[in-house]
Amino acid sequence: MATAAIEAPGKTFSTHRSSTPPAYGEPLVAAVVEVTNRCNLRCPHCASDSGCAREHEMSLAELQGLFRDLAALGCKALSLLGGEFLLRPDWYEVAKAVKAAGMELQLITNGLLVTPEIRRLFKTLDPQTVCVSFDGATPESYKAVRGVDGFDRCRKLLFDLRDDEFRQVNAIATFNAKNLSDFDRFAEMFLDTGIVWQVQMAHKGGERFPDDLLMTREQYEWFADRVTHWVYDFRDRLKLMTMDDFGYFPMTPKLRYLWQTWDGCPAGRRIVGIRANGDVLPCLSLGSRFVEANIRHRPLPEIWRDSESFPRFRRKSAELTGPCAKCPAAARCKAGCSAMALSQTGSLAETTFCVRQLETERILHDFFG
Repeated sequence: MATAAIEAPGKTFSTHRSSTPPAYGEPLVAAVVEVTNRCNLRCPHCASDSGCAREHEMSLAELQGLFRDLAALGCKALSLLGGEFLLRPDWYEVAKAVKAAGMELQLITNGLLVTPEIRRLFKTLDPQTVCVSFDGATPESYKAVRGVDGFDRCRKLLFDLRDDEFRQVNAIATFNAKNLSDFDRFAEMFLDTGIVWQVQMAHKGGERFPDDLLMTREQYEWFADRVTHWVYDFRDRLKLMTMDDFGYFPMTPKLRYLWQTWDGCPAGRRIVGIRANGDVLPCLSLGSRFVEANIRHRPLPEIWRDSESFPRFRRKSAELTGPCAKCPAAARCKAGCSAMALSQTGSLAETTFCVRQLETERILHDFFG
């Protein structure tokens, strides 16, 4: 059969014609698994529209089999969440199954159902990270986002977990157009505490998301400046962790770590999201139209290794548009976080929430006026 070689930086690809396409060879490094969609809250920015359980949520035996499959595919860390995973009666057995499969366990909770006894159970699991969603730096702003009076309870829980000496405790703050004014208060709250302040942005993942919650580009620019200030000027006092929705390839040395570690959105390439009913998505932050398959109908190893799975995510660099297509970091960046790009441009192939773009625009403005 005829073959041809296509040269790319550091690689040679064969176009050997075959009826069977080559299998996808990258390992599945991490997974996010929703064990129930039941939730005690109805947050407007929730990408899963959590509240009620999904139809036919997986049994413990199904989840145990899933975890074994994930580990066999190379998965090193698994994030367990809901909804609120504590509303699943057998949550502890589910969490133990993650450890039994040989993966690191990350627990993500809204914190409102965590009692001293549950904290003790958490400790026996030795999770890599315990994450508590904490979206307001005052009782008023917390209630405005979460709809309940949970500020004092969640703040106390974060410090109790810190005192329990878990390996890592994260306070997850999701910023939107209405709680940005809390940014500096949050930073001051977590100075010198040892608690990791995990900063991320709200995006249009779920059907409850109102358009006025999405940051404007001007607000994003302000947000980026505040992140840069706190992450650099207070690097010895504040454990600020940015997520995949922030970056990318900035020119400022203050954010050098972002271009040293970012290699494009990992959704469908190195990570996977799995809903409680077995639906497989490249990332749980994306909506139902991105469901790739269901593990009850097709085994996860087959889904992952199929070179035709997740095509819009595994081939993003070839489809970039706008400023992202012209960017010198395009091949590596791939338009940043897919969920954020889709949310603010309507496309997976282009983002405008990018620090490098902001820096470039400032340079051009200063030069040309």
